[in-house]
Amino acid sequence: MTIWAENLRVLKRANPALAKVIAGVKVPEDHRIALSRRGAPYLRVGRQCLHSAYDPVKEGEDWHRAQNQAGTEPLVIFGLGLGYHILPFLREQRVTYVVEPSLAVARLALENQDLRALLDYNGLRVGKDFRDLPRPAQLLCHDPSRRLAPGLYRRLAAFLSDNSGVPGYLRILVVSPLWGGSHPIARYSARGFRQLGHDTELLDFSPFYGAHKALADATGNHGKRLWQDWLKFLEEILLGKFREFRPDMVFCLAQAPVTPKLLRTLKAEGALVAYWFVEDFQVFPYWRELAPGTDVFFTLQREPFIQDLCKVGAEQAAFLPLAADPEVFRPLPLTPEEKRRYGAALAFVGAGYRNRQEFFPGFLDLDFKIWGSDWPLNSRLAPVIQNRGARVSEEEAVKIFNASLINLNLHSSPFHNGINPDGDYLNPRVFDLAAAGAFQLVDWRSQLPEFFRPEEELATFTSLAEAREKISYFLAHEDERARIAAAGRQKCLQEHTYAHRLQEALDIIEDLHPQVLPRRSKPENPGRRLRQRFPEDHPLQALLAQVPEEITELGELVRYFREGDAPLTKPEAMLWLLHEFQQGLRRGRF
Repeated sequence: MTIWAENLRVLKRANPALAKVIAGVKVPEDHRIALSRRGAPYLRVGRQCLHSAYDPVKEGEDWHRAQNQAGTEPLVIFGLGLGYHILPFLREQRVTYVVEPSLAVARLALENQDLRALLDYNGLRVGKDFRDLPRPAQLLCHDPSRRLAPGLYRRLAAFLSDNSGVPGYLRILVVSPLWGGSHPIARYSARGFRQLGHDTELLDFSPFYGAHKALADATGNHGKRLWQDWLKFLEEILLGKFREFRPDMVFCLAQAPVTPKLLRTLKAEGALVAYWFVEDFQVFPYWRELAPGTDVFFTLQREPFIQDLCKVGAEQAAFLPLAADPEVFRPLPLTPEEKRRYGAALAFVGAGYRNRQEFFPGFLDLDFKIWGSDWPLNSRLAPVIQNRGARVSEEEAVKIFNASLINLNLHSSPFHNGINPDGDYLNPRVFDLAAAGAFQLVDWRSQLPEFFRPEEELATFTSLAEAREKISYFLAHEDERARIAAAGRQKCLQEHTYAHRLQEALDIIEDLHPQVLPRRSKPENPGRRLRQRFPEDHPLQALLAQVPEEITELGELVRYFREGDAPLTKPEAMLWLLHEFQQGLRRGRF
């Protein structure tokens, strides 16, 4: 049996979830194994050599002797590499934990080094999975690994010292596109940042979509000057909002109406600019112009996209997958009429990309419904296309997910007939279906095992024949469908909400730009602050007692009381005037 097989066997027993993830990892091309002059393999990641190219075994032993190992506390070593510096500790049988930043490096270590002694007591942690490590502990650092992941090392050191070391209360402006698939993600992102406790405002450009479409219809491919003026108008709106709100960070979603010049202006005025490119880089090439102008460019894909970004000058790029908003996508009780209207044995929600049009006729003999736009109404699929191919609202999508026995999820591809065999990102539907507690059958993607356990938290297929076989099986096994759907929802709520994902984004930003985002404390509730300044019998006291704890700004307080159509009471009008006076001071009007 090979070293890899032996290590994996032990890891499966000690930590089956981690074993499954590592077994599914695809090692990037810039991770290279070579033989040292003494014959033992060493590892190079990009330009960083993790071990001696002459004698990595001796280097590991020397490193071990050089460490200060006083005391009896457990040891935590940051950085696994190929494990040469770990082996001496294991031979001493001292309790030792290893935190390795990279799944790919962990995979290569298990392929090249006998680490069963470490794996047997579940001593390996990968990435941020170190919250269960014992404290107090002595931290030792493998410097080549730290150079590859300095931010994670800082977070581990802060965790072991009980100091979070992360940015504090932030002001964040989320910028949406006018339309498209990333528009709802902007709303989910704004809510996610608020759930993390940050003062967040969403600049929603969707009300301008009607004018945008009218301009497109009127000018066609002409009117270049008009389009420039239109874009400048949208930019002025963004700048105005930015200068009023004064955020610490501007967080743009894909297709947001920003230009390289505008990004430079935002950065020059003091904001950190992040951009979440929630699209396939092979389909939408506009990233080449925008990415270099950002502080952090988040992507759904890893290599070769990250290297391509570096080539155009966007070196601060990072992987950030999608997530789900459980306030929108959730289990939903349905009326008998809704079950009849939206229910089916098999359903699909999404646009009619070519690969789906080619693939879906294979299900026409089933109780199958297709929901969404851009489907050919004069094709073989016409009988199963619902509402003549109208767009599906979020509310309808949640009902369809809950009403359908099996939700089909085939990722889009303009380059393939049917399944993309090299699919390297997960679409929003993977997470939305899981959050809704719906059973999904999804085409295999290389990232899937990182987020869900295939066949335990969702079902997968790699061909039409396999899809049909699993549809037949799961239609006949209701209990198993329910079990898998419940497990998928639990995993999504525990690890894959937008609050989780955006905390990851903030961690990455701290890695790439340490100490740039402020560490201010969250402001005191303005209602409590104002109550201290008025007599107990003042009319404002009863009003301010109603203020929710999560409201931290006077502007939020005013908006809270102005909701609805009822006229303002005298105390509410006083608050509004106070807010207007404060805003006037900020703008230099008084």
